[in-house]
Amino acid sequence: MLKRKATTCLYNWKETKNQKYLVVRGARQTGKTYIIERFAEDNYEDFIEINFKKTPSATEIFSGDLDVDNMITAPHFRFPEIKITPGRTLIFLDEIQECPEAITSLKFWADDNRYDVIAYPFR
Repeated sequence: MLKRKATTCLYNWKETKNQKYLVVRGARQTGKTYIIERFAEDNYEDFIEINFKKTPSATEIFSGDLDVDNMITAPHFRFPEIKITPGRTLIFLDEIQECPEAITSLKFWADDNRYDVIAYPFR
């Protein structure tokens, strides 16, 4: 039931015009990250997951100007193999509460609206 409901919500978000970003909330350890990863596989050419607990140094991506073009360029230095293309890449900011600047960046992702961004969890 959770998987079906969560997947439906993700598809609805993707199909909505002016979708902005998506903040996922809910109990921990219930499969949300897994569902987001499967959703990305089925709907995007590329997927970048930045997990701030697993890779605390990733906070450096958000240490400079929070301009979307800067935030798109910064990961290439840490993850040179990734491609980030508007409309074709899902950016997943996991454990975002560990990086206050990444939380602040959500406003700028929304204003720009070229990239699909999901954040989890958010307090």
